[in-house]
Order: sequence, then structure tokens, then C-alpha cells
Amino acid sequence: MKYSEAHKKAVKEKRTSKVTPDYIEFKEEGREIVGQFVGASSVASTRDGNPYNQYLFHTDDGLIKFAVGSATDKEIMPLIKQGQVYSIKFLGKEKLDKTRSVNKFLVNHIELTDEELMELDRIEFNTVAEPAVGGSADKAF
Repeated sequence: MKYSEAHKKAVKEKRTSKVTPDYIEFKEEGREIVGQFVGASSVASTRDGNPYNQYLFHTDDGLIKFAVGSATDKEIMPLIKQGQVYSIKFLGKEKLDKTRSVNKFLVNHIELTDEELMELDRIEFNTVAEPAVGGSADKAF
């Protein structure tokens, strides 16, 4: 069987799953995502060259990636752990001065029982893989 034939058969039988994430932006106050933290990748801003993280989460809607801003990166990166489930809610922007503002988020760790973890369609981390690279500087995954 050729790869193209195997692909057509798998699509027809609904045995494929998308591995490229959708990119979301936190623009509306109150927007929230809930899912399993898969990983983070540091990228350079096209605006000023400063680094920030893009986060990859496995959610009910599939894989998503997003950024929260460098200030929030510094707050949450030491605390979040790969494979754990979190909710991330955008609280809006806080003005620092006339020209600068910072994104504000509420990040909650969702403590699940072993039974609840087994019921989730989550990603198992049995091997270490290199992060994906590609796309524009602001969208590294």
C-alpha cells in the first residue's frame, strides 16, 4: 500500500488526528482556555526582539498555542509543569504608564484524581522530543 492510499483510507475511517496547533489570542477580557500543558517555546518578538514564550496546550478542541506576555511568563513558568491541567483566564490589560501596559491572567492548576486523569483524552509524556520549529518569529510552533 502506498502512503497516499493509507492516508485516504485513514481519513475515510476517521483515524487521523491533527498535530498542528491552532493559534489563539487573548483579546477579549474573560477569554479562558482549559487544558493540559504540553510545553513552551521561547520566541523573539518581531516588534522589539525581546523574548517571550508561546505555550502549547492540549484542550477539548485539540492543540492550541498562545502567548501571555513576558511579565506573566516570568510569574508562571517556574510553577507550571508539563502534563498537568490548568485553566488560563485573561483578565484584561493593566496600564503601567502612558505608553506601556501588561496583560493580566488568572492561572489555576486543576488538581485531578487518578480516576479523572484516566478519563481525559490527554497526551502521555513517555519520550522527550525536540520542540517544533517553523512559522514566523511570533508563531514558533
